[in-house]
Amino acid sequence: MSRGSVKKNLGFQTIFQILNTCLPLITAPYLSRTLGAEQLGIFSFTLSVVAYFTLVAMLGTVNYGTRAIAEVKNDLDSRSKVFWEIYLLQLVVTFLCGCAYAVYIILICKENRFVALLQGISIVACLFDINWFFFGIEEFKLTVTRNIIIKFLTVVLILIFVKKEQDLWIYTLIMIGGTLLSQVVLLFYLPKYVSLKKIYYKELVKHIYPNLVLFIPLLAMSVYHTMDKTMLGIISTYEQSGFYYNSDKVVNIPLAVINGIGTVMLPRMSSLIHEGKREEANGLFVATLDGVAAISVALTCGIAAVSNEFIPFFYGKGYEPCILLTIVFSPILVIKSFSSIVRTQYLIPMNLEKVFIKSVIGGAIINLIFNFILIPVYGALGAVISTLLAELVACLFQFFFIRKEKLKFRELANHFIFYFSIGIMMIVIVRIVSCLASGLIMKLFIEILVGALFYLAICFLYWKKINSAFYGTIKGLFRRKNM
Repeated sequence: MSRGSVKKNLGFQTIFQILNTCLPLITAPYLSRTLGAEQLGIFSFTLSVVAYFTLVAMLGTVNYGTRAIAEVKNDLDSRSKVFWEIYLLQLVVTFLCGCAYAVYIILICKENRFVALLQGISIVACLFDINWFFFGIEEFKLTVTRNIIIKFLTVVLILIFVKKEQDLWIYTLIMIGGTLLSQVVLLFYLPKYVSLKKIYYKELVKHIYPNLVLFIPLLAMSVYHTMDKTMLGIISTYEQSGFYYNSDKVVNIPLAVINGIGTVMLPRMSSLIHEGKREEANGLFVATLDGVAAISVALTCGIAAVSNEFIPFFYGKGYEPCILLTIVFSPILVIKSFSSIVRTQYLIPMNLEKVFIKSVIGGAIINLIFNFILIPVYGALGAVISTLLAELVACLFQFFFIRKEKLKFRELANHFIFYFSIGIMMIVIVRIVSCLASGLIMKLFIEILVGALFYLAICFLYWKKINSAFYGTIKGLFRRKNM
């Protein structure tokens, strides 16, 4: 099987991740006005509960399966054998999680039971989730094409059928149904890449431990993100949960782009390391970190700079608390971006999952402690602060572990300081423009345009000065357009 172009796969996966978050976000202004903060809080809370069951259902299959398939992708027999071993394990665990969720619905769930029941469809979707296989063989175009069609269909259905507060169940059914459909569609393409294999119990069992190794940090990471929404629904209010949900959405759009980079690079890095090309892998890792630093700082500072105008324009009246939440939340883009790249391009390909586990467990403990302290007093803001602290601790631990590697960290640090300085300057310029411009929509448009042009222009001059690969890439793009 031929190896796909990193640039093409990166483009496809970036689109995939953006659509995964961005298309539902297109409906956010409509939903914030139609359903309201409380109903969205109920959706967020019930979704956070079922997320624990889907998390267990998939174990660490997304990362482990991608790596395992990437290592044998050029051999049909080995590829097929590994796929069926991992997938059968996935089916067994998902079935058990479905039974556990049924017990939760019947014996524990007392409020919003019907919505919670509909959320359970996402567990059924796990039965058909084989995205990890296509990521492993670096076949990203297929997943993106499918996602585009289904996500657009989801948006259309929401706009047609969700008309009032009482339509929360319809919104839930559309969202979860879209997820299920997107997973089922991929099954029809599977016979092209794998053949049927007889799998024995011993061969299936050998995947349990490595799956669990990658599952533990995923479980801990859910404490940062999912537990916030769960705890807000329990010890605060559904309205605060709704504010957190909407602010989280704004931040997750650009974060999806960074996650897309990590997903593309994981199979490529696994292949390079498996082939003994360590120097090439290290060079790719450093280049990715530098690029991610430039992108994440720009997005963080950009979101913080325009939130005062963006939130009222996007969500409407009644969502003013989301302004502060979004501004405080924005630095998580930089923190999670670095953590994602270190995890997917170094720790997992190098089989250093234990470092990953220790970092996220430490962060999870901090998050849980501060959630109990801050949420009762500050509500959604407390959850945001707790998450930031947790992610920062986990990120610093990971970098501390790889500090001795010959990866040009001092040079990367200098680049990051430069990007951060330009980002702060961009915020100041945008806020000055805000004082001069009038009209909410026009003001927002000018802010985004001026901020983006300023950041890109200064970075371009900087890259030219240091003769960065980014300068050569951009220069090459302009040459193609002029030809």
